[in-house]
Amino acid sequence: MNTRRTTLLIAIILAIGTGWLTLSYLSSVKPAQNEQRAVLIAAQEIPARSRIVDTMFRTEMRPATSLEPDSLNNGNQAVGSLALVTIPLGAQLTSSDIGSNVAFALPVRLQPGMRAVSIPVDRVKGVSGMILPGDRVDVIAIPPGGSNGSPPKAVTIFRGIRVLAVGNTLENAVATPGPDEQTAATVTLEVNPKQADLLAWADANSTLRLALRSPREAIRSEPVEELVLAGSNAAGPAAPPAPVPAVGPAVPTMPVPISAPAPAVRSLPNPVEIIIGDEVQKPSGQ
Repeated sequence: MNTRRTTLLIAIILAIGTGWLTLSYLSSVKPAQNEQRAVLIAAQEIPARSRIVDTMFRTEMRPATSLEPDSLNNGNQAVGSLALVTIPLGAQLTSSDIGSNVAFALPVRLQPGMRAVSIPVDRVKGVSGMILPGDRVDVIAIPPGGSNGSPPKAVTIFRGIRVLAVGNTLENAVATPGPDEQTAATVTLEVNPKQADLLAWADANSTLRLALRSPREAIRSEPVEELVLAGSNAAGPAAPPAPVPAVGPAVPTMPVPISAPAPAVRSLPNPVEIIIGDEVQKPSGQ
């Protein structure tokens, strides 16, 4: 009999203890559900790969239960970062939606109106792999030799072009490139749309080589040169000579002059433009 009473008493104590613990838990959870916390909310649609500034978001107080697990609550966590995806208006800013990985930063580094164009290089054409992102280079084009065996003339088609990337590297923490950068197969240059067209044409019809410039030298210290492909189909046919007027009978007072044929004019594939930095000029003779 005593054993039954003891067992019943223990069961009652355990039930009371369990009920008290349950009530304590529920009382602690209920305030948390009503708790308001700060969160960053997009004040506009933030396009992917755009750099976030403080005008793109606002701080709001929202229930803690409605927040994303990785939501941001401090503007310093977002300003200067890049939107990895498009963030809609009114959406919470989260750490998974923004970042500072340089792999996403190339479009942001481009100046408005400029384009990023890559060209193939090797250790010789790329100055022994010593070119770094941010350097300024001249682009030298070496056309193929002429049909008469004459050596081609190298011309500098761009001067002072900014290097955006070497291989897939946008930044270097040290002044001397590492082994990976020295064996990069491409260099990405920042050019305007006209320069991009000419660079693509020159890459397809000539051999390109880079010349590293001193940062203390003015970009326009020397003029650019015109690239003409001798004996190439890309140059187009020569214009026909002007017709020669017929010669009439001699007149005692004034002979009829005979017009000399006009010299042949060689046309290029498209009107060639000499590009100096970000300015476009027409070469003489066009």
